[in-house]
Amino acid sequence: RASSRSAGKRGTDMYVTPVEPPGQGRRVPVGAGSENVNPSFSPDGRKIAFTSSRLGHPEVYISDSDGTNVEQLTTYNVGEQADREAPDWSADGRTIVYHGQVGGAYQIFTIGLRERLPRQLTSDAVNSDPWWAPDSRHIVFTSTRTGVQQLFVMDVESGRVRQLTHGGGGARLGAGAG
Repeated sequence: RASSRSAGKRGTDMYVTPVEPPGQGRRVPVGAGSENVNPSFSPDGRKIAFTSSRLGHPEVYISDSDGTNVEQLTTYNVGEQADREAPDWSADGRTIVYHGQVGGAYQIFTIGLRERLPRQLTSDAVNSDPWWAPDSRHIVFTSTRTGVQQLFVMDVESGRVRQLTHGGGGARLGAGAG
């Protein structure tokens, strides 16, 4: 299990802690002095996708599970809003989903690990907190497209979206929902 902990003035570090048996966490040294959050293990456990602010704004990175070989996965282009975060690794290990700002609102993106090209999946309302379903074809996410924050599921291949929750108070995915 991966998590993040505040490192005081130095930022936020990631830790890996065994679930069974419960044990002491091991720091994953991916970047001192920056916020390193939202860790998501690859299906084989060899890599971690995470959000880091090492460039002064959140971007998605991947590294080996011990914190070595850090690689920036998403990139900032002049004129874009620089805020990409909340990565989640697909069960087939080929794609990472995340949310990023477009025109002041979060939208859902995927990026294939082979071609490294982002693909925007949503464009209306605010869409955030994406998590892959175990089939690597569906994504569950939070959206305000009905006027109230609710959960939706999208078929990535067809683009079909279906609302999952209908509560008046709204709904949202919690941390570690994936």
